[in-house]
Amino acid sequence: MAISRFKATARAKLAAYSNFPWSLGVALGLLVFFAPHPEWHLDLELFREQNEILRYPAYAHWLFSLLGRLTEPAAYLALSLASIAGLYFAVRAFGGVHWMVFASFAFAWILFYGQLDGLVAGGLGLAWWASRRDRPVLTGAGLILACLKPQLAVPACLALWWWSPSRFKSLVVPGAVLFVSFLTSGFWIPGWLAELGDIDHLVLLSRNLSFWPQVGNWIFLIWPLILALPGSRERKLVAVLAGTALSSPYFPLPSAVLILVMAVPWWAWGIVQLPMLSVLVGSWIYFVGKALPVALLIWALWPGLRNVFRRPKEQD
Repeated sequence: MAISRFKATARAKLAAYSNFPWSLGVALGLLVFFAPHPEWHLDLELFREQNEILRYPAYAHWLFSLLGRLTEPAAYLALSLASIAGLYFAVRAFGGVHWMVFASFAFAWILFYGQLDGLVAGGLGLAWWASRRDRPVLTGAGLILACLKPQLAVPACLALWWWSPSRFKSLVVPGAVLFVSFLTSGFWIPGWLAELGDIDHLVLLSRNLSFWPQVGNWIFLIWPLILALPGSRERKLVAVLAGTALSSPYFPLPSAVLILVMAVPWWAWGIVQLPMLSVLVGSWIYFVGKALPVALLIWALWPGLRNVFRRPKEQD
């Protein structure tokens, strides 16, 4: 009995330790280390200057304008803390594991350069959390926040919108934001789409998780499978993001944080860490990252595939 009580106590303490967000200390430690080096914050510099090479929706430039009004240290601190908060909220909303995000190479990358993926993940988490509670205004706010990087988040946003109990009401905030952006920037969507098409210098980078550069439009054949197979919404959303990573022309490794915030297996974190070995084995190890969306897609769809294969046997 004493041994059983000891085991139960040990399990409880281990569970409590796992649930305690100790990895936030890792995130804040990285922030303190990176903050004094503005020469590392290359993406933030582009945002603050609103550089012409940026390929973001017009309403994202409202955020860039705000960052430009701040000093570099203040802008980096504000964006980094907002990213950490967005990622932590997404982890809580999706039931993910905090250390898989904040102790990951992908998170260190986005913090190092000052990127927006933490805000995108926070938007997805907000839309998921709000739609399950039928709060359409917050659902819409999450959707438009996630669409700061629409080339990565639009399929997931469409799924979240479709699952929303109040689809029409959840479009009010995104519609209002788009309307104001049209007033301030004109009908910017065609020009933005043309800019998105000019990414030949990005698609062949080793950090690109997509298979589109290798197999072309054939990769889109995975989408009928993703949409048709039954499964829980949690796994379906993982499948949608994995499918986006495989079929979007450019889905960089750091954007894997959008998937790591979800309740995915621990080995997903392991695959994301592999590029850290590049200093020892060379940059080719980045290409191994392409296994991440493939493995996660199989994991997410496997219950649905298994049920489909079982039905004919049950009928016999």
